[in-house]
Amino acid sequence: MPIWAGILTGAVIGVVLVALAPAVLVIGVVLMRDLAVPPEPDGAPVALSSDELTGTWQDDRGGILVLAADGTFSSTQVCGDYVDFDNNLRSGYDFPSRLSASGKWDADDSTNEEGATSVDLDFTYGDGEISGFYDARSGGDAPVLWTYVGDPDDGKLCVLEKADRPADRPTD
Repeated sequence: MPIWAGILTGAVIGVVLVALAPAVLVIGVVLMRDLAVPPEPDGAPVALSSDELTGTWQDDRGGILVLAADGTFSSTQVCGDYVDFDNNLRSGYDFPSRLSASGKWDADDSTNEEGATSVDLDFTYGDGEISGFYDARSGGDAPVLWTYVGDPDDGKLCVLEKADRPADRPTD
């Protein structure tokens, strides 16, 4: 084989490798992103009625969220992903992820894309109008309310369990 054929073959292989390297890198990044799925609580997304949502919910550190039948709520150091859209603040970054507050709550009648009821909290905190969001899942023994705190890729979850389930209530 003449020397120029070897040089040409080497040049072609070099060009192919230079062209393929970015494509392989992009494919690798996409695959790694899909493999690094943020955690979610056990159970499937679930639709809950207002009656099922009404009551006391508690997080794993003792934070309490009380959803009243009249559409108001109160909370004591309950975890959540809170957003102050006016001041561009969000939990997990530059805003607390545990708050004590009171305000209005609403269950999204048109459930989210996964079929779970979304619970929205609206209240004033400091100088901002704050919103908080939870989705419902079937959980282990009973439904849970949950949300990511901050960036979902960080894997920080807030999970609330119903503290006053009917089985927990005393009977007469």
